[in-house]
Amino acid sequence: MRQFIQGLKVLGVGLSILLFGACAMTDTSASSQAQWLASEHQDHPLVGRLWSVAEQRFVEPATFFAELPGNHWLLIGEQHDNPDHQRLTLAWLQALATSNRMGVLALEMARLEQQPLLDAQLGQQVTPEDLNWTQGWPWERYGALVQQGLLQAQQVLATDPSREKQMLAYRDGAPQAALTRAQAEALDALIDQGHCGMLPAERLPAMRQVQLFRDQVMAATLAAVQLQGRVGLMQAGAVHTRRDIGIPRWLPDGMEYSSLWLVQVNQHQQPEEYLAAGVDGIPITDYIYFTPAIPAVDYCEAFKSPSQSSSRR
Repeated sequence: MRQFIQGLKVLGVGLSILLFGACAMTDTSASSQAQWLASEHQDHPLVGRLWSVAEQRFVEPATFFAELPGNHWLLIGEQHDNPDHQRLTLAWLQALATSNRMGVLALEMARLEQQPLLDAQLGQQVTPEDLNWTQGWPWERYGALVQQGLLQAQQVLATDPSREKQMLAYRDGAPQAALTRAQAEALDALIDQGHCGMLPAERLPAMRQVQLFRDQVMAATLAAVQLQGRVGLMQAGAVHTRRDIGIPRWLPDGMEYSSLWLVQVNQHQQPEEYLAAGVDGIPITDYIYFTPAIPAVDYCEAFKSPSQSSSRR
């Protein structure tokens, strides 16, 4: 069990680093170095810019958010340990609330069993204890976003199934299998990377079932919400928001959404260099917003234990 939970954390926190290689407001002042918390590459030419994958051009962030239609979900894929990624969503939530268009804030970081606590605290100042907040999602990182959601959104929505139900999915499988072989193989590869290549190969299919189960539950939770003409924001790890293998694959046909990845920059200068080809011919995301980077962290070193060898058994 301990290795399972630790592996989920490495997958969620470290995977963006493995994928990408290594606070801002909604206007062009976001690129000011004084706005950023992440310390590296603050002067990179892509920082603070929003790239449309479909249109292959930059979009003004303020214009993008002003033109987001009602009854539309924006799935924001973050790197969990980059503090600017939570701060950006907080700023966008406040901007939507100012224009009276903020609907529901959905969070991967809150489990379904916490929903009654979130509903009871709507409009209130809270502590993490009020919400039975999970220590694995540091309150100092997410607290301001949750608090502002409770004050300015119509609802703060928990989306993640309980650990107990995730373990059942590990044992019995997700309600629906991967839609294609390519989707299954891509998830297995990401889980393997997220576990630093140390997970026995025979366990990958069961771990894939957990990832599928979580994405399916999150998709069903979003689909059940009535946005009432407003915009919904969801904050989740980047892999969950992937259009080709994540939550979007399980959303009902016709449901309006966009995927926006928050990506920390590296040595690459062109936005196209930050995206690989999507699975099954589906683009990975709709938009990329570029941020400075945090210093590199070797999560795999922290994941290793003396009893584990570097070779897979």
